[in-house]
Amino acid sequence: MSDPFAQAAGIASEHLDPRSAAKWLDLLRPAAALDEVGHREVVVARLGGQPGLRAGTPWPEWGGVGPLSFVGELDLAALSAAGHDPGIPLPGAGRLAFFVLDDPDNYGFADLAHLDSFRVLHLPDDGLPVPAPDGTQTYAERELTSRPTLTAPDSFHPVLPATFGIDIDADYPAWLDHPANGADLFDAMERLRGHLPRHQVGGWAIAIQGPVELEAAHAEARRRRAAERDLVGSRQPDEIEMAAETDRWVLLFQVDSDDHVMWGDAGTLYWLARPEDLARGDLSNIRFVMQCC
Repeated sequence: MSDPFAQAAGIASEHLDPRSAAKWLDLLRPAAALDEVGHREVVVARLGGQPGLRAGTPWPEWGGVGPLSFVGELDLAALSAAGHDPGIPLPGAGRLAFFVLDDPDNYGFADLAHLDSFRVLHLPDDGLPVPAPDGTQTYAERELTSRPTLTAPDSFHPVLPATFGIDIDADYPAWLDHPANGADLFDAMERLRGHLPRHQVGGWAIAIQGPVELEAAHAEARRRRAAERDLVGSRQPDEIEMAAETDRWVLLFQVDSDDHVMWGDAGTLYWLARPEDLARGDLSNIRFVMQCC
């Protein structure tokens, strides 16, 4: 298998001048791409099916609304043994199980202000499959393996023009003309990322409607305002504060639409976290974003 960084370096040298290439390469993040498992490939994740819960573990729910749907889980030991660096700190054992409210008859995907509408659980390996509560959306199980890849921020992520010293508010045409924003570079990275669907652990999110990290930052700002609503001086964050907050969030798990499940209109699900929380094993401050066409 070709080295993803060597491939990315070749892409950079082909489409960017040496100085720009060095800056662009510094932005790249490793990720573990997830594909349907083939013959003799190691299973590192599952989508759909039933989560393995220990006896007495309550099924995640949004209080007063209903139970959440089980989307999938990561086998942390298998992912670590595969040696495909997701670029984020993860526990070395157990499983991460991902849930979200999916009730198209009543709520659709919950608004980001509703922070109980999604959940990530760190489960032990000795849990047993538990069926979803009645009325909960379920999905057919399929097994996934992993492969290493490299990811770059999309052209509409503010970190990209900032890296090249372009103020898009003052001179947007300059950004449109920059080769780092060009279709040739984008297409080359698409080929490096590989075939669809784009299920992924870590790395830069493959967004559909704008930076998901920015959406996570806005959700955090809403949470803070709610917590401070009775305090004198509660205020809206300014652009500098929002930029700093955006930089604090990284992709944990990305689930694309595929031949089995369509999220909205060919959409993608994203769970995000702060690296320092992940390093502590703290999953209480996760953010969720759903985007579609």
